[in-house]
Amino acid sequence: MLTDVVHRIVSNPRIYDRVQKLAGRDQNFERLSPHLADASGKTLLDIGGGTGECARVAPASATYIWLDNDPEKLSGFRAKFAHEWALLGEANHIGLKDKSIDIAVCMAVSHHLTDLQLTSALCEVARVCRQKLIFLDAIRQETSAVSNLLWKYDRGSHPRTAAALQSCIAKYFAIEYEERYSIYHHYWLCTASPKDPALWR
Repeated sequence: MLTDVVHRIVSNPRIYDRVQKLAGRDQNFERLSPHLADASGKTLLDIGGGTGECARVAPASATYIWLDNDPEKLSGFRAKFAHEWALLGEANHIGLKDKSIDIAVCMAVSHHLTDLQLTSALCEVARVCRQKLIFLDAIRQETSAVSNLLWKYDRGSHPRTAAALQSCIAKYFAIEYEERYSIYHHYWLCTASPKDPALWR
């Protein structure tokens, strides 16, 4: 299938970076930058870190930790950031202690996860995170022809509405800020603080 061929080609780190740039990566980071500024002097976990471009826009004083499950992305990350911390693993089984990081970034990850995986991943993030989750992903917008075409060739097969994402995140986090905007896709961005485990639902 054409989609499978596209996915194999894009899995190459250099091609992946170019595709992400064309798809609006830099504009997304502009939206994230004011929220990432809070990571100055703190520990920042980049969930689904890809080739680590988030490290370029994170404060220089932040302790950046990359997390992804793709060995090819790890090689791309290491080619650019040889001395940063990296964890090769799944978002729903993070090999870190409870409350061991200050801020977690979850960018363009949720649409790759089933409902069960997303719930499990958010629970894990809430477990390891002390202060804040910064969440950003494209959302399903049935009325957008361009967005629908992009979803057709996207490797992720679980696009959700903003309302569905809000509901998932609110199980473990208190949402403090949110916004929607469009580049080619429609996006939903939010920041949220982890709830006390006694309030998880």
